[in-house]
Amino acid sequence: MCGEDNRRWPPDGWHVLGLMSGTSVDGLDVASVKFTQKTQGGSWSYALNAATTLDYPLPLQRQLWDAMSLDAVELRRLDKEWAQWAGQAVSTWVQRMKLPAIHLVGSHGHTVFHQPDEGWTWQLGSGAGLHATLGVPVVCDFRSLDVASGGQGAPLVPLADRELFGDWDVALNLGGFANISLEDPALGRVAWDVGPANLLMNVIAQTIGLSMDEDGTRAASGTVLPSLLKRWQDAPFHRLKPPKSLGREWLEKEVWPHAQHALESHAVEDVLATAVAYTSWAVARDIPDGASVLVTGGGAFNPTLMQGLEAASKGRGIDWHVPHPDLVNGKEALVFAWLGLLRWLDQPNALPSVTGARSATCGGALWGVGPSNGAS
Repeated sequence: MCGEDNRRWPPDGWHVLGLMSGTSVDGLDVASVKFTQKTQGGSWSYALNAATTLDYPLPLQRQLWDAMSLDAVELRRLDKEWAQWAGQAVSTWVQRMKLPAIHLVGSHGHTVFHQPDEGWTWQLGSGAGLHATLGVPVVCDFRSLDVASGGQGAPLVPLADRELFGDWDVALNLGGFANISLEDPALGRVAWDVGPANLLMNVIAQTIGLSMDEDGTRAASGTVLPSLLKRWQDAPFHRLKPPKSLGREWLEKEVWPHAQHALESHAVEDVLATAVAYTSWAVARDIPDGASVLVTGGGAFNPTLMQGLEAASKGRGIDWHVPHPDLVNGKEALVFAWLGLLRWLDQPNALPSVTGARSATCGGALWGVGPSNGAS
């Protein structure tokens, strides 16, 4: 039994914090989770203690949005500043919520560059800085080892979709980008990015001074532009077979110029309506008929987008399930808490069937001691 090694398998489970900053730069998702495993190598279960999204201070939010244009020194400074702010903000939240003592933190950080075809990816958020502030081990930089092993470094969440959320046929995340995860009878767990979601809609809304199109209100009042929709649908990415993943660089090169052109002669509401139709099309085309779908990420709260998904899949028997708001907001943070725990325990935390890597990897940089070195 795992209880025979109380340092590595505490009888009452592990309490882990997960941190996730998405490409839409709308805040830091934080989840406090208790994970248990009855026997070593056995099935996992979780209990979500609490989850929240911590709003970025406006200056930090602006720096994150502009991070791709910063020079090396400015990026290193922002790396430190993000971790300093995150550590302090998370510590305050933990104390306010009176949460259990933490074994470790799994921090995804904030993706600035993602170039797996060139063999590299970079998420800022100093693990050393978080460890120094929070005083517990921190796992970060989850994607680099998979990329170095020939994989896309993304998505990493599907391992948890299989092990923690297997009651649904498909797991859909509507974050900055939309991605899905499902079981293939021949290949096992597979997953891929399908296209833009909140990031594209937010950037369009920002052209008129809004941070986002709240509840998709403006999109709901617009009319889909067929020519714009077709240009987006014709992007070469949509003809690629998985594994495949997306980064902000792709959106700015392949998607955003068409939106800019449309905004010169069409109302922003129409461009937003087309963005909703584009996301709905990209998602629905890859969902099997009759599937039960767990929908999480900020887009799950957008009624216009959810109606778009219903319309795009009409007559196909797909059940779109939106869970409790804590799980909608906190699922990815919860998952990176678990992936960090697997790294801490020296267990694989990336699926080569999903990422295309040569083999399964145990990715992540560990700052602080491992569980066999005195963790309680």
